[in-house]
Amino acid sequence: MRKGVFGLTYAFYAALAFILALLGRTILCVLLLGFIIASEKDEWAVRQVIQAVFLSAIASIVSVVLNLLNIFAWVPLLGTAISAIISFVTGVISLIVLILVIVALTRVIKEQEANVPLAAKFAKWAYGLVELRVYADAPPVSGQEPDNIQNK
Repeated sequence: MRKGVFGLTYAFYAALAFILALLGRTILCVLLLGFIIASEKDEWAVRQVIQAVFLSAIASIVSVVLNLLNIFAWVPLLGTAISAIISFVTGVISLIVLILVIVALTRVIKEQEANVPLAAKFAKWAYGLVELRVYADAPPVSGQEPDNIQNK
């Protein structure tokens, strides 16, 4: 296991970030991300923490939006129905976050990529990694010019 400057493994930082994401501590996740970027400077650890921050931020944003939609809570009959629907949606989102965090934790403890859907692509984009797509009908890339192009 690779260790950082302070003697802690990079998997510890990633696991801590996902636990903070599960607890809904977005600000602490962002502070941990800043700490990892400033002190450890490890590409894998930064990408994992970015995924945790993204997961926590999305869950927080959805929660805020649902709470804003709950303005009819004081209406006797309508408010109860809307509150029940919002509570159900919030529960489903919390369950999805829990499942994603458990899967990510099992992966990062083994020092593998967390691969949280959408967050993994965002982390690679934020870190500057670009995935190249290879198409089946594309000509092979070589250092030579094709024969059918004439130089003028």
